[in-house]
Amino acid sequence: MNVKLSILFVLLCGFFHLNEAQTTDCSNTCMLRARCSPYYKDLVWAIVDRVCRVFQNGCIFGNENCMRVNQCLPPMVATSKEECMQEPYCPRWCSRGGPPVCAWFPYTHSNGTTGGRDMAFGSRCGLDMYACRNAQAYVNEPRIGRCD
Repeated sequence: MNVKLSILFVLLCGFFHLNEAQTTDCSNTCMLRARCSPYYKDLVWAIVDRVCRVFQNGCIFGNENCMRVNQCLPPMVATSKEECMQEPYCPRWCSRGGPPVCAWFPYTHSNGTTGGRDMAFGSRCGLDMYACRNAQAYVNEPRIGRCD
């Protein structure tokens, strides 16, 4: 009798958990989306999925966090450059594998002109390693494949 009651309890808990998961809708729960300048540089450092990420400024960091909320992902928390650059968050090497990626890096010249450059990397790990080690922020998600 006790075993049957335990099984019933486990089944009921599983049902309620599945029912809650099916009704959780995170799409567009965050409506804060700002127009951010990719050329304003005030770096924000965060550890995302155990990898150091460098964001060009707080506005871009906030927009990225908003997109994470809409995808039911936990929000990122800003940290210090020193903590972010520690192993294993800022890798010193990458294993082979993964598709090549192309990322866009904005820049502002000393005379005030702005621009950006596409840079190709053998993998997302290579991109994150470069960005972290060189304190360079790429803007937007990198494109899969080679740069044009």
